Amino acid sequence: MRLAIFTDIHSNLEALEASYKALKTVGFDKAVCIGDIVGYGANPRECIDFLRDREVMSVKGNHDHYVTQERKVWDIQPYAREAICWTQDVLDEDHVDWLRKLPYLLEVEGALFVHSSLEALDGEYWPYILDPKSALFHFFLQDVQFAFFGHTHIPLFFNYDENNKISIEILKTRTIPKDSRSQYLINPGSVGQPRDFDSRSAVVIFDTEERKIEVIRVEYDIRKTQDKILEVGLPKILAERLSRGS
Repeated sequence: MRLAIFTDIHSNLEALEASYKALKTVGFDKAVCIGDIVGYGANPRECIDFLRDREVMSVKGNHDHYVTQERKVWDIQPYAREAICWTQDVLDEDHVDWLRKLPYLLEVEGALFVHSSLEALDGEYWPYILDPKSALFHFFLQDVQFAFFGHTHIPLFFNYDENNKISIEILKTRTIPKDSRSQYLINPGSVGQPRDFDSRSAVVIFDTEERKIEVIRVEYDIRKTQDKILEVGLPKILAERLSRGS
């Protein structure tokens, strides 16, 4: 089974369309989105419709969660809150209800998919897994060999070996040996707002039979996305950072 896996679209329709086209070109059987479909960008409604129309299996990210909640002082950056409030204003109840019903966790073909960490599956907080220590809390709860997450916007590869040692590296295309006894936690990076200083969208194909993880970087019309963000009055930083990939 070939799984197309992507995350953190953040209402970036141009990046989503280009990424999905690239995934279709290489071919896949099922598609999974690991959350943060909305937030930051100017096309939340269109991105939701894109996933719904193609029956992409999706989990709920923190921005998806916030959009479905009453407004309060969330512990997030002011520009992120401004984008969430704007998104609440432009989405109709049907789109908000779709986000509200998304699960926090999915299991597909024996692999787990969670936006932030298995440590937190109730929307109360959203840990960032960026080092072995933060990954350990997740691995304590991972009962399968492969799990995928998002949230950090950085393509990462964690290996929890049979000696209980965790290693971390930037995700690259690789094949996992069939005799491996390690557990793996994989972040494909971000579709709509990469933060690894590469402005291209990041997605992966996971072949469950060959155990191959293929990293795909995709060019898209960044300028068009930036212009849309500025036209609707969202914070300038949300447009500028797309060029930097940060």
